[in-house]
Amino acid sequence: MQTREHFDTELGELQAQIRSLGGLVRESVALAIVALRDQDDDLAEQVSSSDHRINAAQQEIESHAINLVATQQPVARDLRRILASIMIGAELERIGDYAKGIARLVIGRLGEPPLTAGADLIELGVAAQTMLDRALEALAGLDPIAARALGPADDEVDALYTRTKLRLATQLSGNPSGAPRAADLLFVAHNFERIADRSTNVAERTIYIASGELVELNP
Repeated sequence: MQTREHFDTELGELQAQIRSLGGLVRESVALAIVALRDQDDDLAEQVSSSDHRINAAQQEIESHAINLVATQQPVARDLRRILASIMIGAELERIGDYAKGIARLVIGRLGEPPLTAGADLIELGVAAQTMLDRALEALAGLDPIAARALGPADDEVDALYTRTKLRLATQLSGNPSGAPRAADLLFVAHNFERIADRSTNVAERTIYIASGELVELNP
């Protein structure tokens, strides 16, 4: 096998690793939303306990990418793809952490009441998950147009987050007896908002791979 052919194969394997990690993270977010909606502690525990798979996948991506840089002396376009893969892997790993954080809040502490989410909070979670899906689709197709569309979508998520946060803050101040779990719901909302932001970051890296342009979709 020629050197270039071998390198192309390695790049393909790196992209396959990214797709696999994206699938793990997407599943984690989706299950966290269901666990929250259904007050399902067992499902939340599954999300929390499976986080190590996401961490291991991200570490494998980073190790593979660094090895490619060290051994293959990639040209500019290839180097761009490799470096962006490291950054995308890190973004996806953090999204997995947010899903795990939501799951742990669903489980709560011994003796606490269930974490009851309002419709707006579930809507926020679904919107964040949709952004993740769209970011992963844009990455799979290296589609800069689809990636750029995540900027306006993130604005919509931010607006929904602001409304949800205001309602939860009002609930927190008006019901001191329920304050601990109301505060937990605020943290859940924050994690959903961060999932959307990190998804936007993945879209930015997709644009960078495709064109070499550094953009900020979420200024």
